Amino acid sequence: MAATIKVVILFWSLLLASSLHGSHAKTPANITLGSSLTSGANSSWLSPSGDFAFGFYPVAGGSFLLGIWFDKIPQRTLVWSANRDTPAPIRSTVNLTLDGELVLIYPNGSTKYPINESKSVSSASMQDDGNFVLKNSSSGVLWQSFSYPTDTILPGQTLTMGQKLYSNANGTVDYSTGRFMLELQDFDGNMVLSEYRFADPGYWYTATENQKVTFVFNQTSGFMYLVNQSSPTYNMTRYIPKDYYQRATIEDSGNFQQYVYRKQNGTMWESVWKAITEPCFVNAICGVYGFCTSDNRTASCSCLNGFSPLDPSNPSKGCSPQSPIDCVDYDPMNYQVIVKDDTDILNNVFTDLERIRNTDIEGCKKALLENCNTVAATFNNTDCLTKRMPFLNARKSSPSTNVIKALIKVPIRTNREKSAGKKNSHSRVLMQVGILMTTLLALMFAAIAIYYHPVGLRHRSRKPSPSPSPNANTMEISLRTFSFQELSEATNGFSNRLGRGDFGTVYSGVLSLEDKQIEIAVKKLEKVIEQGEKEFLTEVRVIGQTHHKNLVRLLGFCNDDSHRLLVYDLMKNGSLSSFLFSEEERPSWDHRVEILLGIARGLLYLHEECETQIIHCDIKPQNVLLDNHYTAKIADFGLAKLLMKDQTRTSTNIRGTMGYMAPEWLKNAPVTTKVDIYSFGVMLLEIICCRRHIELNQIEEEAEEDNLILTDWVLSCVRLGRLEMVMRYDTEVLSNFKRFERMAMVGLWCVHPDPILRPSMKKVIQMLEGMIEVGVPPLVCAQTSEDHFYGTSEM
Repeated sequence: MAATIKVVILFWSLLLASSLHGSHAKTPANITLGSSLTSGANSSWLSPSGDFAFGFYPVAGGSFLLGIWFDKIPQRTLVWSANRDTPAPIRSTVNLTLDGELVLIYPNGSTKYPINESKSVSSASMQDDGNFVLKNSSSGVLWQSFSYPTDTILPGQTLTMGQKLYSNANGTVDYSTGRFMLELQDFDGNMVLSEYRFADPGYWYTATENQKVTFVFNQTSGFMYLVNQSSPTYNMTRYIPKDYYQRATIEDSGNFQQYVYRKQNGTMWESVWKAITEPCFVNAICGVYGFCTSDNRTASCSCLNGFSPLDPSNPSKGCSPQSPIDCVDYDPMNYQVIVKDDTDILNNVFTDLERIRNTDIEGCKKALLENCNTVAATFNNTDCLTKRMPFLNARKSSPSTNVIKALIKVPIRTNREKSAGKKNSHSRVLMQVGILMTTLLALMFAAIAIYYHPVGLRHRSRKPSPSPSPNANTMEISLRTFSFQELSEATNGFSNRLGRGDFGTVYSGVLSLEDKQIEIAVKKLEKVIEQGEKEFLTEVRVIGQTHHKNLVRLLGFCNDDSHRLLVYDLMKNGSLSSFLFSEEERPSWDHRVEILLGIARGLLYLHEECETQIIHCDIKPQNVLLDNHYTAKIADFGLAKLLMKDQTRTSTNIRGTMGYMAPEWLKNAPVTTKVDIYSFGVMLLEIICCRRHIELNQIEEEAEEDNLILTDWVLSCVRLGRLEMVMRYDTEVLSNFKRFERMAMVGLWCVHPDPILRPSMKKVIQMLEGMIEVGVPPLVCAQTSEDHFYGTSEM
């Protein structure tokens, strides 16, 4: 096996070397219109010094990234790519067209990926600083790779507020977008490292809030710093001599480091500065429930007692509990507490339950066992802090006088399990033989049944029974439980009413948690179906397992007698509906796009990425809330399942909201994720057009029949070839019309009456981001034979 791996590594090393060392004729200072490169043809465009190359960079699987790399060193380190998430196959081309577009084209023209907008480009140039630029006839820069960084920044490059770097998924094996992000935040000027999928507030930051700053990588000195107007406000590194290559990269380990490589006789990249000195201080470096240890250079991931790896071949993906904690039939006698010395679980306001002061280790164990909602705790000298699932950032701490211990609650093996472990090998052999014989008999009878009853099988439902996830029984989650009295006091007797929705009334309040004041929103459920306590807790825990930046976070619940309430983090900026349709100035086009993509990513998580699939059933602007920074977060997900006995059929009580409701709701058809796709399509058009789906208050001279219903109006304008009429008064959108046009076509795909023809949410995101082309929707094709594509993007 080891020999095979070495051969594979050698093969890819030779391919990389041959592919990048092919055509090294000196590239002209200006690359003229009509020039092109082909992947696999050993060609690139070099900078005048030959330090950098632009072209096709081979990656695992025989594909290529259109990128920029250091060309004079053996490592050929990649610093930028245009298609990191969609590698190009062999024989793809990049063309600097006679029209001035730089276009990546896959074989046979199957996919076109415009790198830039056409802006009177006359030539291109690969510069000695690693920047690839497109220029006009006066040598002015119209487009540059420095403005669209991936994971690396080079000397001479800057980051402005709002720009981000994303790590690779897996070093030099997988260059696609990874888990970690470096962002120069546009709302406060703080530079932050975060694990962005977990709504991570950041594990490293520059504390430059409330400043208008720019990140500078000085080309002369090698210093990296933040500049507030003209004066440095945060310095990061030291002076670097000119005889070194330099780069700063956010890595798949979550660290941001500056590296140097000696130009003459250099052998490797050396780190000269790093944001994080202790690898285990990177949030979620080992995933949910993971345990991190390090040698101060690299992090190693494993699982704590009572947990198993989600993927044994990749421990950094995290762990899952080996046995669930059942709060309905909870008995402390069925559990034990394992103590791990010099181990810490990072404090988190969402997972920390209770701080018990002036206690000892036995008192901490007792508190952990007595509360079914606790799964772990940390003990620090005399303080015990209990935690619920899912916790992050368990890590080995350095031995010190300030003793930190982690306590983990795990089920005790039953007598049956113990006796099963003592069976001798003879019994196991007999059991295996029995299982084998039973399996053979079952297969034989199944074959007979199929042979004699083929017609009956053909008429059975094609929809397979959902098979349980491997971890379906191990991913229970312990949410914070509240008494009705606690929530009544927190909301001032439920007097601070925020609004009334389809599932109940929402009130604002304040809770004191761990010496912090947490603003909350409490939803009093009013249409809860008659069900047992166990069923209610099961559905609530499914909601509580979700963890995504674009979902409203469930903090806990109340289940006192007939009172059933859910407690959420308060979203101070209200609903998207109020923000989008207010009479004040409409949101900027870029902000609308950012909100749209956030909602799409949240829905993708619910449909495909969380442990138990969740169909929202009522996607609309009123159910999207905005946090302090106007980040979009989907609310009320999981409530349709909680308040409805059978989600596979329609209900007279819950059928979504008129206008957003998919046609299959009215046909007694099974409910699938495609009902959410339809609703999202309607909302997509509302967001990009900044108007409601049904507009009954039109200006009288504009009140045409097709204008009243937004989807019909957009479709009519597309069929007439006059889509610009929809946004004729929005100059900002008209200046971004190609992007608007593409998004409108995605919306029309989503609202197709036939759910089979609607795209999945994953494909919706790919179309919105310009990763794949947007074909003409069938609704448009029904009226026109025009065959063209609304292409990928100017992103």
